[in-house]
Amino acid sequence: MPNATFPEETTDWGQLATTVDVNKADLAHLEPQRARLAVVRESAIAAKIRQEANRALLQQSTRDLEAFMKEGRDLATRLRNGVRTQYGLKSEKITEFGMKPRRKPQKKVKPEPVAQPAPVAHTPVDTK
Repeated sequence: MPNATFPEETTDWGQLATTVDVNKADLAHLEPQRARLAVVRESAIAAKIRQEANRALLQQSTRDLEAFMKEGRDLATRLRNGVRTQYGLKSEKITEFGMKPRRKPQKKVKPEPVAQPAPVAHTPVDTK
């Protein structure tokens, strides 16, 4: 059953093990495999339950992390705003807090235009 779902496959294993157990007089030589299949089936079901619980835990952890990140960003913004309120937007002191003070824009020095030589007229050369 390569394309069977987990519940279908484990149900099939349980039915197979039960049927072999019912016919144990004829199939006594298969008892070790039947017993092992029963143990493997129960272990697989327990692992699936753990997997689903861990998936739920992962999803909840993700939601918790998202909430903490949102709250942290909000608190950091409030702290930065408080620092700016205390020291002012132009104070160099706010660089200690990782913020850039507002500065007057620097005038850009325009480079002198470089005179371009006039293009040389191209005349055909007579090759006779």
